[in-house]
Amino acid sequence: MRALLYITIAITLFACGGSESVDVLGPIMGQNKGHFRGNSIGDKYQDVLKQAATDNPISTEEGVLNCEFKVEDSELLVRYEFDQEKLYAIQADIFFADTASLNSFQQSLVNQYNSNFGEVNLDGGFYVWRHRESDAEVEFALADESIEFGQPKLSLTIYNFDN
Repeated sequence: MRALLYITIAITLFACGGSESVDVLGPIMGQNKGHFRGNSIGDKYQDVLKQAATDNPISTEEGVLNCEFKVEDSELLVRYEFDQEKLYAIQADIFFADTASLNSFQQSLVNQYNSNFGEVNLDGGFYVWRHRESDAEVEFALADESIEFGQPKLSLTIYNFDN
């Protein structure tokens, strides 16, 4: 009887200890390369439109592509802006189910962007990264707008800082 109890406890502990960490970035940011959901500043309009096809494009007015979709328990509103057929800015408003989800996503995003684009700077309540790429300086600004909206919300703005 004791042996059965020890085996049961050992199996339970092994099962609990072997769980993988949850990927909070991948579903929202996309698994592809790029600044956001596989898109990067400077991408051509048609390439962004193709990449965003699964993100429920709700309007494609000239120079702008708007998407509205859900990922797991989060809702995203994304606006892609173009200048001369190239992606100039990405504005993403991400609404989370709860503050814990927002905090987990934000910490993971800060860690990823620090790795990819250098250490973050705090600027007026925003997390800001600036990164020089081949033909432009790209700025990333992340702000927690939860208080203004009365629900957990992050705003991510990525744009060509040179223009």
